[in-house]
Formats: sequence, C-alpha cells, structure tokens
Amino acid sequence: MGLSERILVWRLRRGEHDACRELIARHHRSVYRYLRHLGADATLAEDLTQETYAKAWRHIRTLRRTTSLRSWLLTIARNEFLQWARVDRPEREAASEMPESRDVTPGPQATLLLSERDGALRRTVSRLKPELRETVALHYFQNLSFRDCGRVLGIPAGTVKSRVHRALGCLRELLEGMEADHETPRDGKAFARHS
Repeated sequence: MGLSERILVWRLRRGEHDACRELIARHHRSVYRYLRHLGADATLAEDLTQETYAKAWRHIRTLRRTTSLRSWLLTIARNEFLQWARVDRPEREAASEMPESRDVTPGPQATLLLSERDGALRRTVSRLKPELRETVALHYFQNLSFRDCGRVLGIPAGTVKSRVHRALGCLRELLEGMEADHETPRDGKAFARHS
C-alpha cells in the first residue's frame, strides 16, 4: 500500500466524506467493469458498485495494512455479486456480452474491426466457467497480479495461475473452433496465446 493510499485509508477511518468521494473517484470504473465482467448488466453493475462502496465505508476498519484498497474493493464487489446471484438468480447463466474495455477512440474503420474482434472475445470469455471467467477478468481486465487475484478470490496465487492457464487453454480451443466455423477474425487467437 503506497503512501497516498495509506493516507486515504487513514482519512476514511476518520470518517471524512471527502475521502469517500476520492475513493469512489479512484476506483469506481475498476469495480464497475469487474462486475460487468462477472456477468452483471449495466444497471445491476451500478447498483452493486454502490453497495460495494456502502459496505466499504461501513467496514473500512477491516482493511488489513497489506491489502490494497483496489483488491479489497474488488473482493467486496465479488461477494456482493455472488450474494445477488445466490438470492436472485440461483441458475444464473453467463452474460451474452461483456462490456467494452478500451479507453482510446480509434478511427471509424478501426473501431468497427476492434468492435467485432472485441465482441467475439467478450462472448468467448463469457462462455468460460464462472471460476475461470472471474480469474480472467481480474488478471487480464483488472491487471491484478496472481497474488492480488488470490486475495480477491480467497485462494492461493498458485491456484490463480493454474486457473489462468486453464482459462487460456479453453479460450484457445473456443476461438480456434470459432475460426474454423468462420465466426471470428484470425487475430482473435492473440488473447488466448497471451500469458
């Protein structure tokens, strides 16, 4: 935990509302996107993001010094999503489409190509088993280390690494099958080979 993060945690523990606004400003996008990658639609992801911050505000004293705010918030978000899924959707299927993960705005032709490729990739990732999908979402879409992914998921870093390896193998098979059926551009395999 860096110095500015420690100061923010100290301010949060003192109950400073400005610190809460700063926490949200720093991490809202990350928490929201993670929930979308888990399969929440836009409205649900926003609701669960708000619940995540409400719970974080109430339980800030439980944050350990060795845990980053971001991984702690993602843990809370994951738990909120799993609780929602158990209560409201016991047989929840994966979302058919995952959210955009790009911040840059390319030209119109490049946008169309990226959109098609990213759409195919998101649909393919959404077909993974939930445990593999959330591991991919944390490691690749949230850029967390294996150790931090393990903290969020409550599993050892070695298990995270194994799940990422398994997920990449599944993605490779799915993408190759889609390519054989002419459902996706050739460069769609790039993600599956990235490790």
